[in-house]
Amino acid sequence: LVVTSTADAGTGTLRQALLDAKNGDTITFDPAVFPPTAPVAIAVISELPHIHQGNLTLDASSAGVILDGSHAPGEWVAGLQIVMSNANTIRGLQVSNFTGPGIAISGEAETNAIGGERSVGAGPFGQGNLLSQNAIGIDLSAEGTSHNTIRGNLIGTDAAGASALGNHKSGVWISEGANGNIIGPDNVIAYNGGPGVQVQGPDSLYNTITQNSIHDNDGQGIALSDGANIRLAVPRFFDFDLQAGTVTGDTCPKCTVEIF
Repeated sequence: LVVTSTADAGTGTLRQALLDAKNGDTITFDPAVFPPTAPVAIAVISELPHIHQGNLTLDASSAGVILDGSHAPGEWVAGLQIVMSNANTIRGLQVSNFTGPGIAISGEAETNAIGGERSVGAGPFGQGNLLSQNAIGIDLSAEGTSHNTIRGNLIGTDAAGASALGNHKSGVWISEGANGNIIGPDNVIAYNGGPGVQVQGPDSLYNTITQNSIHDNDGQGIALSDGANIRLAVPRFFDFDLQAGTVTGDTCPKCTVEIF
């Protein structure tokens, strides 16, 4: 299925493609309509259909596509939502200005992939997604939402990973018993109005946050609240020697500390 229109609804639009798509389909974007070097916006005026097909790929990695939620009414409207659906992939999109999360995964959705290699594809950030000026960048919630991977995305920054665009709250929010998800590698999570990554609730466990660049958020880089991830203790650093390549400190038993 190829999106050939910038309109919100009708033939050739993203909305129609999401309505028509079946399990195993791929939705791409015509680069003549959505040039990689001059991204074009789709002004979303109501909530897009949820992704529920399974094994659906939404691929804008060789085009320039902006999903703009500035005109979508409602207090909590997500840009794209994967609900009770497995093994879907979303890559190459800029999702901005939604009152809810840019991308949401919920309802026992498993093994979905958000992003990829930013060096792959002709689009401005390859297979990665750019999420800015939403309430939350990416939201994973509900028990059974597990084994999803978030990698290679720009969450709160511009395409160069440098300028501050931000999301209003957390860059990534994991809650309500979402378990075993992987945030990383290669996400840039910066300039958000809350923690870079927030994991919340005593049932939100075994979520791995690895090999990301997390900086300049209005809150902790990684925040574990209300017993999330068994409330692992923050490691302490006592000394370091850059020339020798050594660090001394302590952390919890069997924990791994990554140093970049």
